[in-house]
Amino acid sequence: MTNKTEGVIAILAALLVLFSTMLDPKVSMTIAVAALFALGAYHFVRKD
Repeated sequence: MTNKTEGVIAILAALLVLFSTMLDPKVSMTIAVAALFALGAYHFVRKD
């Protein structure tokens, strides 16, 4: 994954968390933790 792609994914995740906070903070926290876990797992699996 290139730095540009990773940056775009991070920005999209941040926007998703920001907009979901308006609806329910607990859902926002769940989305944030799931996104961080998924990105960490992806980096762990794709480690070169």
